[in-house]
Amino acid sequence: MPFDAPFPISFLTLMIFNLSSLLDSGKHDDISLEDVREHARAGDLIPFLNDRAKRVGDTFDNGFFEVEPRFIDWYGTQLTDICDVMETRERRKFRIESRGLCLLISYTAEIIQRGENIRLKS
Repeated sequence: MPFDAPFPISFLTLMIFNLSSLLDSGKHDDISLEDVREHARAGDLIPFLNDRAKRVGDTFDNGFFEVEPRFIDWYGTQLTDICDVMETRERRKFRIESRGLCLLISYTAEIIQRGENIRLKS
């Protein structure tokens, strides 16, 4: 059965683990800050990351996010909000200036820090 908000914080930590894995591979360093903003605002960030990962033999989400579309919609809304508020200020706030995956990890941590519509236990 799909989850509704508030979502378990474990969904966000899983996102961080998956983003860290892509970052660690070194194969996605060309994802820019603008790529992140563009795909977050378009609502196709997860498909974009899945496609990028598959093209180079990486795995991004193992299908988890496909079975939790409400979370993906909510996550996308949160990212769009942060993009709108933080655009061009990422370097000052998060100390990020070149890698889009690093920005996504920081944005996800920002969602956790805000604490809205998340819960600690599943």
